[in-house]
Amino acid sequence: MKRIYLDNAATTPLLPEVKDFMCRALELYGNPSSSHRIGEEARELLELARENIASFLNVLPSEIVFNSCATEGNNTVLRNVLYLKRRGNIVISSIEHKSVKAVARELEKEGIELREAIVGTDGIVELEALQTLIDEDTLLVSVMSVSNEFGTIQPIHEISKLCMERGVPFHTDAVQALGKVNFSLQGVNYATFSAHKFHAPKGVGFMFVREGSVLKPLLLGGGQEGGLRSGTQNLPGILAMAKALELIYENLDENISKVEKLRDSFESLLLEKIPDVKIVGKYSRRSPSISAVIFPRGNSRDIVNGLSERDLFCSSGSACSSGEVIPNEHLIKMGFSQEEATRMVRFSFGLLNGEEEVSEAVDRILKVL
Repeated sequence: MKRIYLDNAATTPLLPEVKDFMCRALELYGNPSSSHRIGEEARELLELARENIASFLNVLPSEIVFNSCATEGNNTVLRNVLYLKRRGNIVISSIEHKSVKAVARELEKEGIELREAIVGTDGIVELEALQTLIDEDTLLVSVMSVSNEFGTIQPIHEISKLCMERGVPFHTDAVQALGKVNFSLQGVNYATFSAHKFHAPKGVGFMFVREGSVLKPLLLGGGQEGGLRSGTQNLPGILAMAKALELIYENLDENISKVEKLRDSFESLLLEKIPDVKIVGKYSRRSPSISAVIFPRGNSRDIVNGLSERDLFCSSGSACSSGEVIPNEHLIKMGFSQEEATRMVRFSFGLLNGEEEVSEAVDRILKVL
């Protein structure tokens, strides 16, 4: 039975060209911080990758800071508020990734008030509710660009305008946006990215830090990355990351359209076969990659495990504890029922998926249900 991988929101396989490129890049052993010729050669390649990535995002090369992943970036940006002021509040959406929420809850222990903006059943943060949470004591607003669970595209442009009007720094976790949707960093102070979400290797990512924005480093040491992130850079990983973005951005609209067609075909066929399934955020602006499906029966754990046995790989939308399926807390906050919150499964598509996999995936789902 052919394996069908529909968990690209969790991680993506390397593009073949990126894999080949990275194998060659592994021969580059120079430390970009070294002053000799091998170090200089490594440094030149590092800065070229920085320039290329900056050009895709229409930002300055000096605003790109390489690190290990978005989790590190999110920790760096959120913990930065402690350097700004020891008292105040931060505002996040109720559906943020754990690497934002967990840090925000740690900040509460340091005296920073945490405020969560409501997200409706459409999967979109409610702007009016968000606006009421921002005041003169707000140190940071953090809202993801695209929901990692539901694929809903958040109103980042409008939120950035609200923040600019109030002089509040704005951060967006853009992990599910880069290379998957058309988006802009206009008005954003900080953004965080992970390479393995766009067919590049794990263990490498970067931050966007707008010129003039205050950021204290999380890691101290050799002062690499303009003093904002110490530690020898992962040159092969960075070069492979830049290569993946180059390949994706060469035909970005075409790539987006390809993945969107796969998702739409999948959802249409699924609704045809199981009319009472629900697609979270179906009528909202969504990433073409993600389909969050609430099934009418069963539970997410059993469905995901059953599909895995049939070589169809996807993600559960609920946690499991001592054999019990715990409802997805984000769905509950959005207004879905307890039962619905235990039945969500996320299917996510990537550039290496094919049209022939869609009908086969739905057939396997029907057998499990």
